[in-house]
Amino acid sequence: MLRKLREKRRHKQYKTWLKNSVDRRVNALTVQYQYSALNCESHGVAGGKERPMVVSLTSFGQRIHDVFLTVESLFQQSLKADKVVLWLSADEFNEESLPAVLKKQRERGLEIHFVPEDLGPYTKFYYALERYPDALLVTVDDDILYPLDLLDQLYIAHLLEPNKIHCGRAHRIAVDKNGDLLPYKQWWRHSNEPESSLLIMPTGVGGVLYFPGCLDPEVTNKSAFKRLAPRADDVWLKAMSLKRGTECRVFAQYGEWVLRNPTIIGSQEVSLKRRNKGSRHGNDQQIAAVFGEYRLLEQVRKTIAVTENS
Repeated sequence: MLRKLREKRRHKQYKTWLKNSVDRRVNALTVQYQYSALNCESHGVAGGKERPMVVSLTSFGQRIHDVFLTVESLFQQSLKADKVVLWLSADEFNEESLPAVLKKQRERGLEIHFVPEDLGPYTKFYYALERYPDALLVTVDDDILYPLDLLDQLYIAHLLEPNKIHCGRAHRIAVDKNGDLLPYKQWWRHSNEPESSLLIMPTGVGGVLYFPGCLDPEVTNKSAFKRLAPRADDVWLKAMSLKRGTECRVFAQYGEWVLRNPTIIGSQEVSLKRRNKGSRHGNDQQIAAVFGEYRLLEQVRKTIAVTENS
């Protein structure tokens, strides 16, 4: 009993330490990126790679005033992308409404495209696949301050295993004893070790690198993803890689993920407002809809059977 109390106290102390450490890191990076975004003149992108690498993201609402922080974290990468592209809905933004700091970043290589239709989280990959079909496409979220080696890790992973989708954070598809899908919250992957499998499901928040041809052509079926998974782009993209038979690999993690990939202060409040608009479409319902539409559960079961017998 006493040992349990000690463990509980230590766990609470650790959570407090971690929260304070994340807060300090976010504050320090925010100051650093504010300064560099306003004063730095060096380019944030660079060519010369064997295959062009395009980083794609989208933003919305009040987040437009903070997305420059994520962009700056991408500009400060040890291996720079060939392009960093921000897709914005033309119904919400135009040239006149752009924050001045984004215009300044555009002088250093940021590309900004106003698109005719707001596809929510799908905006960052749908239009990028159309415009850059032959590039390595890296999707990221607009509310994360990414570690300086993210793109380097993704690119090295691709060079070593070019026929896999690579990511910095993932879940693992799980089924019950009857072979039916478990709820999404039970897909959590309790490991920092690298793993490669058809069952690995990348989560966009950690950065995902897609190579040309890794997704089934159905991936750009706009009417299908809007109908089946309107707010679950991670689910849709996983389904399309599974349909194509492409393995996904998450690279090894070190340290606390939230400490290396902290969230921009206040961004989650905006995220929740947007998410609530689609609250009737939970992840489990959208997974069931997509996997049912394309009969993917049987492939999941076969993969698990092979894994267990190997």
